[in-house]
Amino acid sequence: MNRYEALKQKFANCEPVCGTTCTILMDPIIMSKMDHPNLDYILFDAEHGRYDAQNVFPLLHMCRMMGLPSIVRIQDAYYHLAAKPLDMGADGIMIPRTETLEQLKNVIDGFCFYPEGRKGRGGPGQLLPDETPATFNHSRFLLPQIESPKGIENLPAMLETYGEYISAIMIGPYDMSVMVGTPLDIYSDVMTESIQKVFDICKSYNKSCGIYCRSVEDAKRFRAMGANVYWTGEDMQFLQMGVKQTFDQLGELK
Repeated sequence: MNRYEALKQKFANCEPVCGTTCTILMDPIIMSKMDHPNLDYILFDAEHGRYDAQNVFPLLHMCRMMGLPSIVRIQDAYYHLAAKPLDMGADGIMIPRTETLEQLKNVIDGFCFYPEGRKGRGGPGQLLPDETPATFNHSRFLLPQIESPKGIENLPAMLETYGEYISAIMIGPYDMSVMVGTPLDIYSDVMTESIQKVFDICKSYNKSCGIYCRSVEDAKRFRAMGANVYWTGEDMQFLQMGVKQTFDQLGELK
């Protein structure tokens, strides 16, 4: 079983999934050194990071060469923003600020070929080896982010209407903390309640769910609440951690 098939199976069975983020890294060779046997996917952040559909292509190509699933977080829920990364070779899309069925429909139009969507056929990295348009529609990963009370309210309808296309529901905790009135405090009572609501809804629909984790301690906390997707860390954070650990240890030699 390759890593694409393994990830699809993990999402379907609500098994543990581990991913991380690139926000600034542009060199495919350096990015390839982030690989690990326990890493299920890399997300390239086009919402808050430096990526667009053109400059992310070499990184997506390297992921494809490595056999490592790649996901692009797009800027908003529009056809062209969803379709273009798939043309460039992305294996999945994350949708920020998902609140309505209309948003999901916009993305699915760019995510699927007719008759399920409206996606155009083209792009240098669109199809995997031996893949056909007939199998494309259900071979990519779709991860809507829930980041507001409105998103939580409409989540059951999203899962009932478009659940077959959704691989996992993800929470953006910092944006959600702003929307619930405790900016950047992701451990407040209202945040804990909101996160738990999302996880409970997903459990009732047997749908994978997860959240961004700044640390392994966060991942452990959210696992206990019901998450099975641990989207943890980012390229700049890992660089800072490595520098700090190395030079802290060197400082002890003085």
